[in-house]
Amino acid sequence: MSCGRGKPSRARVWEAYGSHIAEGSTLSHDKERSHSVLVERLSWESVEYDAREISRMPDKENPLREVNRLCFLLETFLNSHSGFDRDDLPGWLELFHVMMNGSEDKMEKAARVLDRAMRVPKTLSDREFYGIRPSSKD
Repeated sequence: MSCGRGKPSRARVWEAYGSHIAEGSTLSHDKERSHSVLVERLSWESVEYDAREISRMPDKENPLREVNRLCFLLETFLNSHSGFDRDDLPGWLELFHVMMNGSEDKMEKAARVLDRAMRVPKTLSDREFYGIRPSSKD
């Protein structure tokens, strides 16, 4: 779920986010024009903030402070894992979601992650995971 690099177009925003968020949600944003496609097609409520205005506000008064904080935490989370690959973004986002939401009980969170992992039907041998090639006998 990524819009790619650079300024997102309406088409890229729709492709990346359109199927992941429920109709009737509220979008709080900084008047990014490409976000309007989500508001239009999914009947979202739009709460817009002028980016020039909020950039001058103290952090405590910034209405998008929590959004910025979560973006910072997500970026830090992804950058702290050397195995992160953009192709695996949905799985990493799901793990981040579990970490940031739900119960404060760490064992319950671990159980949720393991439960989800066990539902994945794909198996991977040690050799595939570690990239080990069978030795050839000459």
